Amino acid sequence: MSVRSAQQLEKLFNVKPVIVLKEMQKALDSASRATIFRLLVKVSYCRSYNRNGMYYTKHDQTRYDKHGLFSYKGIHFSRDGNLAATVARLIREASLGHTQRELQELLQVRVQTCLLTMVHNKQLARCKLSGQFIYLHPDSEIRMEQLTKRRELFEQRRFELKEVTDAVVIQVLLILIRYPSSRTGDVARRLKGHSPPITIQHVRVVFDRYNLDDVGEKGGPSRR
Repeated sequence: MSVRSAQQLEKLFNVKPVIVLKEMQKALDSASRATIFRLLVKVSYCRSYNRNGMYYTKHDQTRYDKHGLFSYKGIHFSRDGNLAATVARLIREASLGHTQRELQELLQVRVQTCLLTMVHNKQLARCKLSGQFIYLHPDSEIRMEQLTKRRELFEQRRFELKEVTDAVVIQVLLILIRYPSSRTGDVARRLKGHSPPITIQHVRVVFDRYNLDDVGEKGGPSRR
């Protein structure tokens, strides 16, 4: 019987950016799941926070972007190892806190259930501001700083943005009818070149005004 070792797994991780359990079992002469997981403890690895966590990658700090994220062909990883820890860190580090939509655009997965669970468990705080739920640091002092900066941003946007006309709303809705799962960034890209210009800020106003988050995925507006 061949000797199985963590070094064999490390070699596989170095060769392939993303692997699944069956590939590890094959590389280790049809090793059992229990054997693989026992050896994985000795390897620096990370599991995907989407696709049911079925993908594995080498935990290499140089791979992660400024948000601590790494993606490969639609498979997403975080330096924190799981979605809940990632969401908590991103919100606590953010000077403005985060909205649900901001997190979903960043992480490319749904986060509503995760957010509500952490608010319920007091791992995060939540405040409604200008019709939007802002998810914030659990510490009251840091939370107030985040809220102050978020209010300043809202005021700045009100000052900078021209009124979003019915024509803009219609263009955004037409994109959502054709591409119902589109997020704000997707809609803005599809409207690139429109005259007069429709910016991502305009699109966000329309999404906020009509509560359009996840409209394509649920068949109706999100109930954040």
